[in-house]
This record gives sequence, structure tokens and C-alpha cells, in this order.
Amino acid sequence: MKKKLDKVNNFYFYTIIFFLLIITSASSETRFEKDLKKLSKYNYFVNSDGNRYELDKNIDKDKTIILIYSHGSAGKDSSLQLCKNSWYQIPPTVYQLDGFKIKDFTIKTYQLCKGARGWTQKEEDLFWNIYDKNNQDVNSVLNLKDENGVFLINKWKGLIQQKVIKLKIEEFKKEGFNNILLSGHSAGGWDSLVLKSNFPDEIDGVIAFHPARSGKFAKEKKPHRGWVNWRNYKISMIKVEQLENVLVFSHEKDKYENPRTSKFLSESENVRFVDVSDTNCKKKLKTGGWHGITLTKCFANKDPRNEEVIKYLEKLF
Repeated sequence: MKKKLDKVNNFYFYTIIFFLLIITSASSETRFEKDLKKLSKYNYFVNSDGNRYELDKNIDKDKTIILIYSHGSAGKDSSLQLCKNSWYQIPPTVYQLDGFKIKDFTIKTYQLCKGARGWTQKEEDLFWNIYDKNNQDVNSVLNLKDENGVFLINKWKGLIQQKVIKLKIEEFKKEGFNNILLSGHSAGGWDSLVLKSNFPDEIDGVIAFHPARSGKFAKEKKPHRGWVNWRNYKISMIKVEQLENVLVFSHEKDKYENPRTSKFLSESENVRFVDVSDTNCKKKLKTGGWHGITLTKCFANKDPRNEEVIKYLEKLF
């Protein structure tokens, strides 16, 4: 299985991301570009009070740290995921960092809405039908193509949303900002780890809150092999040995990933892993219960583990 996952991993970033960014078909790019325009309405800088603002054009870019926050993922691949409610918006733990100074650097926090569409329902059904018919072997579906010759795996929402983050990084780089941090919750945290491990020189660090990309881990007492194989494929995207300057928060009652299920991260010497299971903060339904405990105002203002973010940043810069 490990050899297969290594092959998948190599195929993933040295072929798929390149393919997505360079030679995606004109028809799918048009659809993607339309999504980016709709999502752009929810992209903006957020100050320490949680209010949006325009960045000063005369800002010293060499002394500015851009902290890009991306939300989790929900719904079907075929649906556009707009950032209208609190679940998708930048949390207090992150936006309170706006304006924070570290030596000669100043942090600017940016909310990125990355909910672009992935597969169509027809494409998704085809993908999983072939997957099931081939004994839930991930390798059996990597070469599936749509009618335009585009690999279906390239159109999976996870890859599409990682592409949104990658393009935003490149946009800030072109504007002259070279100090880039990623932060994210759930799938946003997971995607940030994937990108950091595969493009380590382009991203200074990652602050990941409850990273997860496979749905509820405990949805079945004995998860079927197909679910496990698909999750292992996603894990293989994160090159843990190449992670550096990474901070991860997790809670034992999280139904998606927890310190035990995330051992590939918590046991790594390359990851600063913070277990917040004993927090005194109460879970909130609108932020996902224990899965989003670090998104609450309580955690930002009252839990001492929030100070780990400052310690991490001061060590990083």
C-alpha cells in the first residue's frame, strides 16, 4: 500500500497541480473562472475587530506578512460554496492577529473564499462506480477522463480548492508580497498542509485548526475499505517529511479527525501539535461543535492555548 501511495503522491503534485495550473481545458477553465469571480466577493482583508478593509497601496511589502485563511468544505462537489455564514468566515483567533508586529514585520489577515465547484454529479457518479467495481483501488480511477480528455481526479473538489489557494498565493507574490502564511479550518487546514508540504519554499508556515478532508471518521464503527483507501490517498498528499514550521490544533471529541486519528501529524517531529481537548470553552453548533472549538471567541480570548499561535509566529519570524 505504501508504494502505491508514494506513486499516487508523485502523480498528484508533479502532474495534477501542473496540469491544473498550466493546461486545463478551455471549457473547464471558463467554469472555474466564473466560480472565482463569484467567490471574489467574499475575499478581503479583515482587521483585528473583525471588519473588512482595503490594504494601503503604499504598504512596505518586504515588512508585511500576508496570512491567508481558508475555510472548510461542505456539500456536493457540483455545488458552489459561498462564504456567507460564520462557518466559512475568518475566526477571531486569526483576524485578531491583524496588525500584530513581530520584530520589523506586520501581519495582515486575509479571508479567502475557496469554494469552487469540482465534479459534476455525472462525473462523480462515474468516478465512484468505477472505484467500487475495481475493489476500491484508488489507482483504478486515476486515469479516468471526461469527454474533453481531462483526468477526473483533477476535477475533484479537493484539488480545485487547493488550486484556488495556490493561485491566491501566486497573486500576492506577483504583487511583491514574499512573506506568506496559510491558515485554515478543517478542509482548509488540510489543504494548507498539502500545499506547504509540496511547495515549501513558497509558503513560510501553516496554522491548521482541526485539519480534516474525509468526512466524519466515526460515521461507521468499522469503516469500509473503500473509505479507508480514499482517506489514505488524501493522507499521502501531505508529505509529512517535508512539513516544516507547522502548527496544528486538534480535539479528542472531534468527529472528523482527532489526536489519535491524526497520528501521522501528531507523532511527527516536523509538526507542532496542540491538543486542546481539556479546553474550558463550550462547543457551538454554528461552528461545528468540537470540530470548530478553536473558531470560537472563547478560545480566542480565554483559552491559554491560543497563545501558542503568537509563540509560533515569534519563533518563525
